Amino acid sequence: MKVRINCANRLSNIHGKNAAICRYEESEQQWVLIEHEWDEDNKTLIFETGYIGVYGVFINHYWYTSLTQRMADEYPIWTKIRQTKNSTGQLFLNFFGIELETVQDYLEWIQEQKYIQTADLKALDWIYMYQLPEIRTSDVINATRFNGMENIDVTVLESLKEFFYNDRNEGGILDYEENKFYTVKNHGQLTFNISNESSTVSIKINPTNFHIWNAFDEFGLLVGVERLYLEKNADYKERILDVFRYPSGTHDAGLTNGIARDLRMIQRKDKTEKYIKWKDDSKDLLLKNQSQKNIDVRTLRIDDENINEGQYHIDSVGNIRVYALNQNKQHTVSFISNLEKYELFNKSNESLYRMMFQEDGQATFTLFKWVEYINTIAPIMWDRFKWDEGYWDAIDKSLTGLGYVPNIWDSNIEIWKGYKFDSDQ
Repeated sequence: MKVRINCANRLSNIHGKNAAICRYEESEQQWVLIEHEWDEDNKTLIFETGYIGVYGVFINHYWYTSLTQRMADEYPIWTKIRQTKNSTGQLFLNFFGIELETVQDYLEWIQEQKYIQTADLKALDWIYMYQLPEIRTSDVINATRFNGMENIDVTVLESLKEFFYNDRNEGGILDYEENKFYTVKNHGQLTFNISNESSTVSIKINPTNFHIWNAFDEFGLLVGVERLYLEKNADYKERILDVFRYPSGTHDAGLTNGIARDLRMIQRKDKTEKYIKWKDDSKDLLLKNQSQKNIDVRTLRIDDENINEGQYHIDSVGNIRVYALNQNKQHTVSFISNLEKYELFNKSNESLYRMMFQEDGQATFTLFKWVEYINTIAPIMWDRFKWDEGYWDAIDKSLTGLGYVPNIWDSNIEIWKGYKFDSDQ
């Protein structure tokens, strides 16, 4: 039996690498060390066992670092400090080795955040926020949750480090400036008892979702892709990369790509949330149109690459057969489906036309709202011009505001090209 223990935001990478997993032996009344692996990418401890029992993760705060021996090698070869890690000298140097290795690990992590392929997918993205009344640092604040039988204390953490790396995955942190309480875990409704010299207040508050800006939001900002509500890092990363896999534009394919990316309609997973994979490329890949998905074959990607027309066949009911590649490897599959586009000026679509225009041809309220929404989220004009109103700006010092707005019955305005208003005359 393989066991995986998720340590993301519970153990730092350096503590995860040096942690130990033990099984409690009832007969011997002691903990027995067992072999395990540390999956750095997924921040997971993995071990195999054939026994049902009690297992524990032990955090090593004083591990032996390779930097310690490097420092000890500066001493003469005959000294004990250089010869053995159990010497008093190496035990002393190991304290500084731990600090240096910890700093080095943090610097390497920061370097990884500069590139989207190595950025930490396990970094906190969405947490829970409780909006409190006005609080001060001198207040005594206790938080409790009800588990169905009794009230359980929710620990108020003292530092950001405890919040981001919390081995018990419990508690929360106070923000006195914004009067907020943040938790990583959803505790549901919490009861806060706030006491000071003059009064004691008890208040029940429900959480709201709160977004923490991280490296992926920086990448999204660079390419103009905003994180969707409650979107996790892994899905957001794929949408950012889709800017290059599925480039948008003003043509039909570009509109399809852009709309699908913003609406999360680029499909890589099946109904069970498992990635669609072509496991045996010695056999044809068949994408069945069981639910009339209407897959846009132009958007079909194998390993994020376009396929040529000669590499696939579409039958009469919409099933797509991709011919075998015979590369002896597994492939990822993605595509866009169920996306329908309509032209707002298409009169042949009667139901759509009636939604937008009244019988006398005037725009409906629905069309006004659509135009307003499109102009808000995707403006293509610099500004608006009110064609039915004219202005005379008499406040301007030179009286040169919108001083002349011609109407259709005015004379030719060419004669006014050289005209300059003199306010002194």
